[in-house]
Order: sequence, then C-alpha cells, then structure tokens
Amino acid sequence: MGISEFALHNVLRTYARQDRLGKVQKVRTAAAQTPPTPTDQVSLSSAGRKVQWVGQLAAEVVDRHHPVLDDDARSARVRTTQQELLERHRDEVGDDHVTPEAFEARLRPLYAS
Repeated sequence: MGISEFALHNVLRTYARQDRLGKVQKVRTAAAQTPPTPTDQVSLSSAGRKVQWVGQLAAEVVDRHHPVLDDDARSARVRTTQQELLERHRDEVGDDHVTPEAFEARLRPLYAS
C-alpha cells in the first residue's frame, strides 16, 4: 500500500495548522487565567520618613565614632543611638509642620562632627 505525495502533504499541513492553533490557544488560555498582579507601593508618613532618616543618621554617627565594631555590636549601638535620638527629638518627629527635609537640615549639623 502506498501513500501519495499529495496525501502526505495534506496530512502534514493539517498537523502543522492544528499544532499552531493549539499553541495559540494555550497562550490565550494562560493569559486569561493569570491576571496581572498590581505592584505594591508603600508611602511613608512625614513622621515615618523622619524616623527612617534618624536611623540612617544613627548609623553614620556610630560608624564615625566606632569604626571597628563587629556587625552585632554595631547593630546594637545603632539601635540604641537611634532610640536616643528619637527620644531627644520626639517633639519634632511628631510635629507634622516640620518637614522631613527641614528636620534633616536642622539635625545634621548637630551630629555631623
């Protein structure tokens, strides 16, 4: 029994078309099933930005005054320094009329040396 070239060509063409349509259908189905996830965004309040900046300032102060501390000792010292600074300047941290930028401009010269 022989298969003609024409019949073989039709079978291959039909197979290729079904394969192509199947892949397209799979892509469409996958795209429909997975809705795009929104990206999370966090915005800090004025007080939150001030607290964050005080943490950075505390790290700078500790690094300047104690440059040879190991990681654990440094972390403990930074946390202690941050808490001291927040306690010392708590009124300004809680005051929404003082912007984080003005807060930084006022405190940086006090602790820069």
